[in-house]
Amino acid sequence: MPKTRLHRDYNASTVDKEFKATTDGTYMGTMKHVLKQTAKSEEQLKLKLEEANTRLKADKARVSIIRTGNALQLQATLPLKPGDIDKTGKGKKQYKISLGIPANLHGLKTATEEAHELSKLIARQTFEWTDKYLGKKQDKENKTFGELLEQYEGLYFSERQRNIGSEGTFANYMKVLKQFDREMLATPENLKKQFDAIPNDIGQWKHRTAITLNLFTKTFDIPLKVKFQRPQTERRDIPSDTDIETSFLKWEEYAKNRRNKRKEQADNWLVFRWIYGMIAAYGCRPHEVILNPDFKYWLSQDNTDFRWKVYGECKTGFREVIPLHENWVELFELRNPEIINLVEKYINGRCDLQGRNTLVQAISDWFQKVKVGFRPYDLRHAWAIRAHLMGVPLKAAADNLGHTIEQHTDTYQKWFSIEHRKQAIKQAVNKKDEMDELKEENIMLKTEVARLKSELEKLMLMLTEHQIKQALSN
Repeated sequence: MPKTRLHRDYNASTVDKEFKATTDGTYMGTMKHVLKQTAKSEEQLKLKLEEANTRLKADKARVSIIRTGNALQLQATLPLKPGDIDKTGKGKKQYKISLGIPANLHGLKTATEEAHELSKLIARQTFEWTDKYLGKKQDKENKTFGELLEQYEGLYFSERQRNIGSEGTFANYMKVLKQFDREMLATPENLKKQFDAIPNDIGQWKHRTAITLNLFTKTFDIPLKVKFQRPQTERRDIPSDTDIETSFLKWEEYAKNRRNKRKEQADNWLVFRWIYGMIAAYGCRPHEVILNPDFKYWLSQDNTDFRWKVYGECKTGFREVIPLHENWVELFELRNPEIINLVEKYINGRCDLQGRNTLVQAISDWFQKVKVGFRPYDLRHAWAIRAHLMGVPLKAAADNLGHTIEQHTDTYQKWFSIEHRKQAIKQAVNKKDEMDELKEENIMLKTEVARLKSELEKLMLMLTEHQIKQALSN
């Protein structure tokens, strides 16, 4: 398979731009998200299958639905299949009928309809062993990849809630699947051949393709599972707090020195500098800053702890976040009403998938234009590491970032550099030295207290003796 445009244009930043929307923005996060979704879908399917069979039984249907691997089958007692031997003399036998129905919620709906249709044939005694019920291959392998791709959206969203987060994930899957030949028959052999033809030197892309293709083949019950080892994640240089504060000044420098300033865009740098500051201070994902922001609450006098509300349709749902450095709220002018007004006008209610993706891409572009020296997600990772170094409990830090504790731990461990290690060790040593000093001081104070107590006892004894002598002299 020749290199597609997706292959030719691929580089490290492609993955960063296209797939950051999932969970914590890492490939491990993507995998965990897919597995979590799969587990949830499996549980839902199990419950719905039980409900469907209960309803069939209540309707006195003579058919039930069973799951076999990744397919749903009909089970019923039927006249003997052509060629079968009648061992019992009843002229009937229980059969499992495969109609090529995938084991998912959408497939369950189809299986229920087929069960009712088969039940009517049995009740009317008009059932016949046609090619359909004999299970002769007629459907999947005669369909092209393009035909299945057209059905994929309906099947995908039949098993999960449709919102801007799930739509973003699906859009990313479609970007991957579009590299396959739409005209080829969707056989395991053809799909595997095209997957193997993807160059191994674009490892992140091929790994992502493996995840996406496996999800696709499972949906359509195609017996194929491909593997490709996830390559080592590209090294990141996580900015220090000093780097972040210094780079904040670069935005105004850029605004002063840029050429060809258009009047209507003259203040756009303030919009993206504000976004820069919000990601740095709160560790938010870029889209969590620009997606339907609640500026009324943000600027309200009741918001005394500088709380930011993340919109409910963001990737991990609604949450409230607080900064690690409260002084950054003022330093980065995050509650400046004039700047907030510019931000609100720029966003202009763009909270659909396309609007969100356009704005997120613009954030990355501005980081590059201003040459801040790092990427938007580096600020988020810096927040996670900062929280760890400051001793913030894992649960509190993970909740603030919209992570599980495991994801949060993976994040700061993955990007924990030698410099961070030195800082952590230095802090631990300093803390130990402080504890040792406090212990020594405590011992000294205890000694002093014991000495004073002894002196007090002596004085009390002398006072008592003096009082006795005075009483005797009187």
